[in-house]
Amino acid sequence: MFSSMRRKARSFFSAKPAGSFREVIPLALGAVLAGIALAAASSRIAAVEKEIHDRSNPVEVVVAATPIAPGETFSEGNLARKSIPASGAGVRNVPAKEFELLLGARSRHPVDPGEPVLWTDVEEPYDTKPFSLEIAQGRRAMTLVVDATSSFAGLLHPGDRVDLLCESDGEGTRGAPRWVWDIPVAAVDRDHGRLGKPADSPDAATVTLLVTPDEGVRIAASAGSGKIHWFLRNPEDNTVATPAAGRGAIAHLPVEIWKAGFPESRHSLRKDAAE
Repeated sequence: MFSSMRRKARSFFSAKPAGSFREVIPLALGAVLAGIALAAASSRIAAVEKEIHDRSNPVEVVVAATPIAPGETFSEGNLARKSIPASGAGVRNVPAKEFELLLGARSRHPVDPGEPVLWTDVEEPYDTKPFSLEIAQGRRAMTLVVDATSSFAGLLHPGDRVDLLCESDGEGTRGAPRWVWDIPVAAVDRDHGRLGKPADSPDAATVTLLVTPDEGVRIAASAGSGKIHWFLRNPEDNTVATPAAGRGAIAHLPVEIWKAGFPESRHSLRKDAAE
């Protein structure tokens, strides 16, 4: 009898852990499924939030304002700017801030009105006019380092004309100042041509002039060891005149006048006795 009771007790205690394990399995499964559901819901919520954010923060791209045929030149007349959701814009879209880069280029594919213009719609390579073709026969481009004074505090533009008073090292007759008249300004920094826009900073770093070889030699000599004084002139003023001497002058220094690469005349510049 006692042995029978012991067998029943052992079977009871041995069955309890197995039953507990079977009860835990559904709970664990439920927790795993709940976690998966929460993760999926969070992902969906994040996607919806991103879509709403993109719609509320549109980006501007370039679109066709009129039908554009293959080979047609892009211009302000057939291009426009349009806001689209950020989610609908890609790397092939032309941002509105780069609108001007398309002007003058040609279309490779037809573009319907209102449709975005893609970079793949632009014919390459761009046909750009080399700067060297803007240099007139007999002239050379010469770039000088300038400061705010030489560039007239940012008022100097491509297409202006300047007079230069060049001083050298001051030894003997070579120290006499020399005028170089009516020099065309080809570029201010990287902006060139009459429609070139000066940089945002008023302090230009370089100015490119169109000079004859002889003018270049005289300007280079002063730029290296002397000093150059800049004078801005009206582009329509073709006169050449030596500044008048002050009263009470006691010294005379010869001044060489060069125009278009050739000496025109010799004058003297008198220094004021008070100096």
